[in-house]
Amino acid sequence: MLKQIKLSRRSFLKATAITVLGAAIQACRPAAAPTATPQPVVPTATPKPAVPTATPKPAEPTKPAAPPTKFNEAPMLAELVKAGKLPPLDQRLPPSPLVIQPLEEIGTYGGTWRTVNEGDGSGWFRMTNWVEPFLRWNRTATGHLPCLLESWEWNKDATEVVTHLRKGIKWSDGQPLTVADFLFWWEDCVGDKNVGESEPAGTRVKGELMKVEKVDDYTLRFKFAGSHPLFLPYTSRGYTRSSWWILPAHYMKQFHPKYNKALTDAKALLDRRDWRDRYPDMPVFTAWKPVEWTSGQRHLFERNPYYWKVDPNGNQLPYIDKVDITIVGGAARELTVMKGVNGELDCQFRDFFPLKNVPLLKENEKKGDYRIIMWRRGDFGWPALLLGYDYPDSEIVDLMYDKRFRQALSWAINRNRINDVVSLGMAKARNAAMSADSPEFQTPEGRKVYEEWSKSYADYQPETAKKLLGEVGVKDVNNDNWRERPNGKPLELIIDVIVTDQMSVDASDLIKQDWEAIGLKTTLNVADSTIVTGRANSGQYMIWARGSNCAWGLISAPPHWTPIEYQSYAISPRIGWYYQTAGKQGVPPRPGSMLEKLQQAYTELVTIVDEKERTDKLLKAYRIHIDEGPVNIGTIGEHVSPILVKNNFRNVSDFGVPGPWDLGYPGTVAPEQFFFKK
Repeated sequence: MLKQIKLSRRSFLKATAITVLGAAIQACRPAAAPTATPQPVVPTATPKPAVPTATPKPAEPTKPAAPPTKFNEAPMLAELVKAGKLPPLDQRLPPSPLVIQPLEEIGTYGGTWRTVNEGDGSGWFRMTNWVEPFLRWNRTATGHLPCLLESWEWNKDATEVVTHLRKGIKWSDGQPLTVADFLFWWEDCVGDKNVGESEPAGTRVKGELMKVEKVDDYTLRFKFAGSHPLFLPYTSRGYTRSSWWILPAHYMKQFHPKYNKALTDAKALLDRRDWRDRYPDMPVFTAWKPVEWTSGQRHLFERNPYYWKVDPNGNQLPYIDKVDITIVGGAARELTVMKGVNGELDCQFRDFFPLKNVPLLKENEKKGDYRIIMWRRGDFGWPALLLGYDYPDSEIVDLMYDKRFRQALSWAINRNRINDVVSLGMAKARNAAMSADSPEFQTPEGRKVYEEWSKSYADYQPETAKKLLGEVGVKDVNNDNWRERPNGKPLELIIDVIVTDQMSVDASDLIKQDWEAIGLKTTLNVADSTIVTGRANSGQYMIWARGSNCAWGLISAPPHWTPIEYQSYAISPRIGWYYQTAGKQGVPPRPGSMLEKLQQAYTELVTIVDEKERTDKLLKAYRIHIDEGPVNIGTIGEHVSPILVKNNFRNVSDFGVPGPWDLGYPGTVAPEQFFFKK
């Protein structure tokens, strides 16, 4: 069960004191190591957080509310209808619009939501506006509700599912949304080699690509080579799956060489697919549509007059007229904090990290007329050390595959020190298991596995680390105080870390000190995110200290525990790529290794229809991480996540898990029902 986080006064005072301690340690730190040369990019008791208290939240019903019979619209749209610039409301809504129950109360129309986004990527607002997949998590992420799909039917062995899109949904330009918009993505983007759209994970079963058949304009049949019972929830993760797969075919065809013979490539097509929030002319089916984008300055959205959801009283959503996003540089987090303190933000779900900012935000709640809500971050490692199992140096890879070497690295880390200095004591020292809130951990058996996994190799035992290194043959053979490789050659550990991820940079400094204390020479490669993620995708990192690692189970980002997907955040992306493409691309895991065993376990798990059997075997698969781990090395996790909300900005949940993008927060709590209380 997911939980709400509260920050007590005692915790707040402790946080303030530790901030001073962290600053002192920062001042005493040695100069940062030289940056490595960037490499080219090739394609039965709930565990308590260290400080916060947690309050259980009840599960939500899994059926949507009944539709109303009378509908109303925002004044700004009524004016457009009156002026003849917009069709009447009954011509813009589906026959059965999706009904959203407001969290606190029925809202009122109007207002502009002021917020901030770090950089031009619009990532967090995509997690607000574009979380409109086939199915949608309920607000506590305990089950799924219909969203784009109104209904669906599985056959007995889960090898085929018939899905029904909600009839009558329209794009923001008034054109109907039909299965043609999915098929354009599937056939003309994924299926066209000249476009270069990669086939997504979860679309192959037993090495065979799924088959998609059009039944009618609103019905699709998906067929698989074997049982695939998790297809719908797996393809409903965040905005990056089915939300992103629905493209306005009537608009996009002009940018496709197949339909526009004047084009020689699909560059414009892919640009609009990836950056659809930057093109005001591109139709959307989200609550707000983009109307202005100025790089590095501003992103403006306004209500979509064709949005297909209403409240129980028949009021077309969203309630809020506009969203005005100030774009700040990735290193300008202090500006975000100060805008919040000064009352210039209406609701901000991200960009207040590191946690040293929490005391200042709490101190100024009354002055800024806002409240700070402590959501649960949902992370299991900030940072987690991702290990290079496909690194170009085979001798390094030999060490990475040796569990004694990995265990030595883990035993040598003083996690409690990292927690106190980097996270103000508000996290939990642990290793890289899944989130404590993962569904499979909510039974006595599951809790036992979670506790054992998260605590495995996580104590600070430098002497144990030295002993294991000796067993591996990593010894100081020339008496220079640095350990060499088993063949006597120099050994240098290189940790990649993203320069704007200050928590991971600070933690990596401490890890460097811990490893060098046992004779392992360590260098930090602090670099831009595009360089670090590029090195990950091309197999160029030895170790990546990656922040905010968040996932759970078989639905939310499984490549965190098994290499089955080509994602930079995953265990060895190229090994995942090998699995994802059935051996056509990427790098295979070593035969008989823990990575191969994890892949084999995953292959079986996703075909199991019976939920209890699937969960039992999932817990057995996790034991590979305990018995042959750590596969990745965790440090601290289970952070709180401060959310700033103006006091008149209502219907915002006290509970959320914004870390795992696959859970879709804040989109999961239905931002379309947020409103300004007058």
